[in-house]
Amino acid sequence: MLPVVLLMLVAGIGLSQAVSDPFSVTLRWLRLGGLIALGLLGVIAAVTLITGGYPADRGAITALAPAIPFALQLLLVQKAYRRCQRIAAAAGFVVAVAAAWMAVGAPANPSYSAMSALARPIPAATTLGAAATLAIGSGLLGGFLMTMLLGHAYLTAGGEMTQAPFRRLVLMLGALLGARLLLSGTLGLWPFLHRPDTPTHGFTHVWDVAMITARYAVGLIVPAVFTYMAYDCVQRRSNQSATGILYVTLVLVIIGEGIALPLIRSTGLIF
Repeated sequence: MLPVVLLMLVAGIGLSQAVSDPFSVTLRWLRLGGLIALGLLGVIAAVTLITGGYPADRGAITALAPAIPFALQLLLVQKAYRRCQRIAAAAGFVVAVAAAWMAVGAPANPSYSAMSALARPIPAATTLGAAATLAIGSGLLGGFLMTMLLGHAYLTAGGEMTQAPFRRLVLMLGALLGARLLLSGTLGLWPFLHRPDTPTHGFTHVWDVAMITARYAVGLIVPAVFTYMAYDCVQRRSNQSATGILYVTLVLVIIGEGIALPLIRSTGLIF
């Protein structure tokens, strides 16, 4: 599961950079995003190498393919090509989401120890919805990270940035949370509650209910409240307060997405 979460973080970094107006943010922030993305991809490569979590060909694609657009983005930032780096960041988002999708949809194989928690294939009927929720979840993970770091950037940027880029990213996070909640309820909670064969007793069912409750409360509902609070702080130009709120929200979203991924295996549904 760790490589999948890290890939989602990498993809969300690319989305945040692509959504942001490159002329409204500092090159330091754009450079930091590229460096973090490449660093996380290095961790993924190390994890897959040590644990053997993927077949050789799939591991190479997963670890190396997203590195190409992000390395290009970092190079373009160094050259101050702001528009071109935005395109490279968008490409990095698409490639990283595709790599994460390959990991989640990996066939069951006991030898792939790092993927054992995600070995159950996603039902074909929910494939499109699963891809959409994976992309949205990626945007949330990397988005909260980069928005929090943008808040930190205001402490050193002086008068280089207005509130517009901060406001734009917080609005993006609110929209992604709403879409994630809608798709999760449609593809996960509703089918789960209406399954005729769902057991009404037993440890497995109780555990799934507990995890689903934590997934919604910790990973969606509380982050939605905190995102509204962060937006209110941004409107009041209280950037330091907004940054602190976003830091806590990032931790909650990581927990929520970390719970949602294993639920694919235990329920066959997309939460």
